[in-house]
Amino acid sequence: MTKDLSDADLHAVMLEAIEEGLNINVHAICERLQVDVCSLLNQVTIAVAESFTSNTQDFEFCDEVMNALFVAIVDVSMQAPMPEPAFSIYLAFDVGEYRHRGDSADVCPWEKYTRPEIERILHSIGRGLPTLVR
Repeated sequence: MTKDLSDADLHAVMLEAIEEGLNINVHAICERLQVDVCSLLNQVTIAVAESFTSNTQDFEFCDEVMNALFVAIVDVSMQAPMPEPAFSIYLAFDVGEYRHRGDSADVCPWEKYTRPEIERILHSIGRGLPTLVR
């Protein structure tokens, strides 16, 4: 059951993740949208990453969605390979949640650590921002 979800469906899942937190019922969402769990997690996390890099959503919103999906991401890995890029995107947001040793107080962790890693992940899957030709 792999299909491309609409922007409206992806946004609805993000809002449901914010509302339900760790209690989000990913399997019910998969059944409702007729998509398998790995596809759902990967598509939603890519949409989160793209909304962050385009500044459509702020770090706090995106991080909250990713934290809500974490248990589902790990649950999948108990019976199948870790869903990627979902797990890597989760880790990229996780590293932006705190100040790192050696960083001064004026360093924004999600700008220094999360944004470049998200851009790298999106580029690696062919979803990065186009390079300007000069």
